Amino acid sequence: MRAIEFSSGKFPPYLPEDCQVNPGAYGFELAAWLSRALVGKGVVTSYPVSEDWGWFIEYLPETGEELLIGCASEAAEGEGFGGQPLNWRIFVRTRKKPDKRLIKAGAPDSTGLIMNAILSVLAAEGIEAKQAEG
Repeated sequence: MRAIEFSSGKFPPYLPEDCQVNPGAYGFELAAWLSRALVGKGVVTSYPVSEDWGWFIEYLPETGEELLIGCASEAAEGEGFGGQPLNWRIFVRTRKKPDKRLIKAGAPDSTGLIMNAILSVLAAEGIEAKQAEG
């Protein structure tokens, strides 16, 4: 699993705490923005889906693999409302391995392409992000 970390107040939860998946587990606003931003890079993902830890979008490259792009922030209950900066983590994990018969020799790594696309859209938004250990 590969991850990106950053701090930003650009994706605050807009629904009250009792409407969140779990108290302090945010990520819908980031996942929705990321899905739209990636389309601008030619990367089409799913709509955001909730998990108990946050939200994710899926990317299904032509190789037949499935990549999960998780968006999460752990905060104290109520923290992050009103645009306060939160520490965010975006991670990319393979859910289904690619069909080796569909991969051309020398084809680029889908996870690496997604990581670069995510870093690019974050930078375009003025967000300084860094790759982290998964």
